[in-house]
Amino acid sequence: RKRTTSTMLPTWLTAAYLQPRLRAYCQDDRLQVLRIWAKPATGKGENFVGVMTRIYVDYQLGDGSVVNKTYIVKQALSAEVPQAEVFFEYELYTREMDMYEFILPKLKELLQEAGLDQKLTADAITVDREYNTMILEDLAPYKFVNADRVKQLDMAHTELTLEMLAKFHAASIVLQERHPNLLTKCFYTHFFSRDKKAYSVVFAGLFKAFLRFIDG
Repeated sequence: RKRTTSTMLPTWLTAAYLQPRLRAYCQDDRLQVLRIWAKPATGKGENFVGVMTRIYVDYQLGDGSVVNKTYIVKQALSAEVPQAEVFFEYELYTREMDMYEFILPKLKELLQEAGLDQKLTADAITVDREYNTMILEDLAPYKFVNADRVKQLDMAHTELTLEMLAKFHAASIVLQERHPNLLTKCFYTHFFSRDKKAYSVVFAGLFKAFLRFIDG
C-alpha cells in the first residue's frame, strides 16, 4: 500500500510535539517517537466539518520494543472556507473538543462502572485548542468502518447504533447527577440557540415544509 510523505502533516506536528503527548497517553516517560507520516483518513465527500488525516507513527517504548500505530488527526477547517463561518458561530469545534476532553472520558468511566467495557468511542491522545486540532485513537484496527451514507444502515447495525445511543443517554443522566455543572459548562450553545442565526433559514424552511405537509 502506498504511503505518503510527511508533507501532509501540519508543520507543527513533529516528533517533538507528539512525543510528550504519547508519553502521557501511554504512561511511558521513556517513549521515543521515531517517525511520523500521513495520508488522508476520509475519501472525497465523506467529511465536511474538518480535515481528517491518518498519521502513521513508529515509536520505541521504554522497554526497547518498537510499536507501529496509526492515529487520526482532526483539524478545524480554515476560516477562509465558506462553511467554516457557520461552524465557528455555533462553536462546533469548541464543543467537539470539550466532548473528547471532558465528557467522553467521564462517560467511559461510568459505563465501565456498570460493567460495559466494549469500545464505544475513540480516546483522545491530545486536544489542542491553540491549533483547533485533536489527535484521536484510530478505530480501524478494531474493525470499525464508516457506514456507506448512500446505502445507509441495515437493521442489525441500526439496532446496534440505537443500543449504543441508549447506553450513552443513560450514562449522561448519571453524569448530570454527579457533575451537574459539567454539561452546562460545555454545552451552553446548541443549534437551537436564539442568538445564533446561521441555521435560522434552514429551520424556518423546515417548519414551513412541516406546516405544508400537515395542511395537505
